Amino acid sequence: MMANESLINSQLSYYRARAKEYDATFVPYMDPALPPVLTRLRAGNIKGDVLELASGTGYWTRHLSEIADRVTALDGSPEMIEEARRHGLPNVEYMQQDLFEWTPERRWDAVFFAHWLAHVPDEAFDAFWAAVGRAVRPQGVVEFVDVTHHERRLEQKDESEPDLAVRRSLQDGRSFRIVKVFRSPAELAQRLARLGWACQIDEVHPGFLYATCRPGAA
Repeated sequence: MMANESLINSQLSYYRARAKEYDATFVPYMDPALPPVLTRLRAGNIKGDVLELASGTGYWTRHLSEIADRVTALDGSPEMIEEARRHGLPNVEYMQQDLFEWTPERRWDAVFFAHWLAHVPDEAFDAFWAAVGRAVRPQGVVEFVDVTHHERRLEQKDESEPDLAVRRSLQDGRSFRIVKVFRSPAELAQRLARLGWACQIDEVHPGFLYATCRPGAA
């Protein structure tokens, strides 16, 4: 059991409750940074049989479906998956999965996730990447998008755990605590190298990083 189990549960409850209003705020937030992110996404590393983690409402799934033969999209929220299905992507299979309890049952050519790693507390970081390592084929690639410290300005700090959690509110006024750990490209590259990953991690737009990682660096 993780020390932050209650915080993790609050985080999942938040995203389940936010599913129907998620795109109204996320799309205008992300779209300015989308061109440089898509340049990396479409660089040719991601292809074939692709796994997407924390797929949410399908913002990124749509783009992955254009360059992959097949996409397996995992998310912990059935409400998010319901929203994602509305895109009607024929080569995408959706599955509900708690990523903190996830054990891959097979391997994929590529693994992708966006705006997820900042929601993984340090105590779960190594275990999550161990699972990712078991999910990607030896010659495969892992790519992810996340935020840098620049985006901390947008968050409401949780004063009880300011380096771990923030507070988020819904349109109906409900407030939730969620994990939000801001890691720099250099910090991530060093930490992942210690876990055996060779990564190129760049800030591709103010506040947004893109990483391309391959297993077997150790």
